[in-house]
Amino acid sequence: MQIVSIKTSKIPNQVWITFSDSSFIPFFIDDIVKLSLAKNQEIDDSKLETIIKNCLLFKGKEYALRQIAISPKTEKIINQKIKIFLRKIILKYKLNISGLNLTEINQEIIDYLKVKKLLNDLDFINYFVKKNHKKSRQQIIYLLQQHGVDRNLLSQINFTQENDLTKIKSYLNKKNIDISKIKDFKEKNKIKSALFRRGFNISDINIAIDDYDEFR
Repeated sequence: MQIVSIKTSKIPNQVWITFSDSSFIPFFIDDIVKLSLAKNQEIDDSKLETIIKNCLLFKGKEYALRQIAISPKTEKIINQKIKIFLRKIILKYKLNISGLNLTEINQEIIDYLKVKKLLNDLDFINYFVKKNHKKSRQQIIYLLQQHGVDRNLLSQINFTQENDLTKIKSYLNKKNIDISKIKDFKEKNKIKSALFRRGFNISDINIAIDDYDEFR
């Protein structure tokens, strides 16, 4: 295998490496010097493996930084996204990864983000609670746990913006529930079940529905 060309890209800090088999990959410009790569250079399987690994690290870090710039992420979320993204890169450029450990590459990218202090569960919690302010407290906590948030931090969540009782009343008003449905036993239970599935406490549901019935 031989490197046929190394050309600059429109993307900052990126170059294109083309090989003698007509394949090509995006590559971090600084790694060209780091790995002593040059046009017409013969490379063995070991060198090619190193090149592919550095390509994946470069594109993976670049992708992860873009994702975090969009919104805060937990380690679990960004790890899952990186896995999917790297698979797309591998398929897109038809990379031979038989000698590589993708789990280790993923972890190296995660470690890079940690060193840069870009993975902060508290930042994610604040973002998530604000984004999902209409959801119940219980549902928010459950979803945060699913996203891999440190459970010790959940007690620090501030839910004072709007309590569950107010959220249920807002839901009923938004849906413009007919008062006849509230008075009908079966329909009333359907409404209660819908709210319960949203994670609201049954006592809050009863209070909110009684108030809705009284003031409509």
